[in-house]
This record gives sequence, C-alpha cells and structure tokens, in this order.
Amino acid sequence: MGEGKVTVNNIEIWYEEFGESTNPAVLLIMGAGCQGIMWNMELINGIVNAGYHVIRFDNRDTGLSTWIDDFNATPYSYEDMAADTIGLMDALNIEKAHIIGWSMGGMIAQIVAIHYPNRVLSLTSWMSTYWSFDPDVPAMNDELSSFFAEIMDTTPPETKEAFIEGNVKIFRLMSGSRFPFDEQWVRLITEKSYIRGWSINGTQNHAAAGMASPSRLEALRNLNIPTLVIHGTEDPVINYAHGVVCAKVIPGAKLLTLKGVGHEIPVEIIPETVEVILKHFGEK
Repeated sequence: MGEGKVTVNNIEIWYEEFGESTNPAVLLIMGAGCQGIMWNMELINGIVNAGYHVIRFDNRDTGLSTWIDDFNATPYSYEDMAADTIGLMDALNIEKAHIIGWSMGGMIAQIVAIHYPNRVLSLTSWMSTYWSFDPDVPAMNDELSSFFAEIMDTTPPETKEAFIEGNVKIFRLMSGSRFPFDEQWVRLITEKSYIRGWSINGTQNHAAAGMASPSRLEALRNLNIPTLVIHGTEDPVINYAHGVVCAKVIPGAKLLTLKGVGHEIPVEIIPETVEVILKHFGEK
C-alpha cells in the first residue's frame, strides 16, 4: 500500500503498510536499535495473504522516525513508545489491531495490551520478557554481553562496511544452531538500515528507556487478551526462561517453543510460525 510519516507525541513515526486497509490490522513492533524493515517480508506476506492489513514502522530513535539527540534532556520509557504505537493507530484510523512485538517490541506490545486493552485484538510476544533486567532469570550470554558493552563504549563505525561487519557479528552471535546463519540477508538488511540512517544513540536510548520502565509481571497476571508467546530455546539475549514465565503468568496464554532457534526469525520457521499466529488471530 505504501509508506509515510505521521506526527505523534511531538515526534515523527515512519510506517509502511501492506494489504487492504479494510482488512483486520496487524501491527508489528520491532526490537531495540533495529528498524521496521527488519520484519521479514516472507512473514509479512504470509499474514497479508491470509487477509490482513499489516503495518510495520520505525520506533523513535531508529531509521526514518525522529531521533532523540539528548536522552537526558528528553527522557522516555517503553510506556512512551507504547503511546507512539497507539498514536500511529489513531493516525491511520485503526480502532483495533493484532499486536506483534519482537524483543523490545514485545515489551512495548505488552504495555499496549496492559494500558490500552480496548485497542488490542490479540497479543503476540515474540522472544521477549516481562522485565529486561530481572536478575533472577538469565538473560544475555557472556560473549554477547561483552560484545554489546564494547559497542556501547566505542564511537559509531565510521564506514558502511564497518557497520555491516559489526552487525554480521552481532546477528551471528544471536542465532541458534538449528538453521544455517543467513549472512547474505543480514548484510542486505544492514546495508539498507545504514542508508536509511542509524545512530548509536538510538540503541543506547532504547536501553535507557528499558531501565526507566517497571516490571510488567503483576499487570500481565491480570491481562484479559488472547496471548501467544513465541520463544527460541537457544535465545542468547533473552533466555527462553523469560518466555516460559510470560506464558505462565498471562491467563490463557499459549507458548510456541522454537527448538534450536536463537534471538532471530529464521526464514525456515516462518511457514509454521505464521500458521500458529493466524490460528491465534482466529481465537480473538
């Protein structure tokens, strides 16, 4: 259908639509530091072909949406990013939507479901958690944690090639053992992300926003929205245990376990995953 920008909460949000606008809406929320274009087209097409209107967008501080230059001067939380999501729905005249969130996007999707339940047809929390920084549940493995810390403490890569190589290393570390690492796709989507615009401040700001957001554990216990939790057993960023907890505490939630999958959406799992997601939509 095309792309555009809307002004919400005094910032601009870039979005892209697929499918007929008269069909039920599905909103895709991306993870920390990543752009909306990272939602795989095979996944989007699988949902669109089943008769849905799919929207992906750049969160604030990514891609073509507004970047916050000074987080200390203009701090925000995941609650603010959830309000961005609702603002986008308002701008597109979407009364209700199926909400799917990946990683940080899953946390934002949970907040949308908690605070705006009348706008949510269903929730899909994908490789996510009720609280990123719970010390009692394992999260990121040591190698990946050290690498992210190294990135956060250094200046941004000066060239496109350095940016791509850094992301290839990150995504390789985040992948599981079940499927071959798709380096070609990572290079392609990373190059597109670099061209659209990237700032290390965005990743840092998203991390700070997480620190400013409280645990959702108790609120999720009272959620009354059809919920699907998807998580890979080899996720090195947000341990599989987080997905298990989410599925356990949300009333009626179903857990789709992806064996041998890391913090990723391999193209090989898309057909089976789309099938489960579409069934989930039908249970609204």
